[in-house]
Amino acid sequence: MTISYKELGTISIEEQIHALVEDGKALKEIYNVQFVKAARVKLFVTNEYGEIIKVRRPGGGYIHYMDTHHYRPACLDYDL
Repeated sequence: MTISYKELGTISIEEQIHALVEDGKALKEIYNVQFVKAARVKLFVTNEYGEIIKVRRPGGGYIHYMDTHHYRPACLDYDL
């Protein structure tokens, strides 16, 4: 399934995070979604005028793909 944010136009990253959380709540509460697998979010990073910009690593170079920074302990898979 795809959730479209195109209608929001250029928004701050804080507003995008809020929209993701609210849509996650809606999937759970309204549509009774219990689990997801291999979810992906594609962002078109812009400046405040909507012009596409490249994201740089802190040490230099550009980033085109990022694995999640969310940490999920393996023990959650085993009911420990």
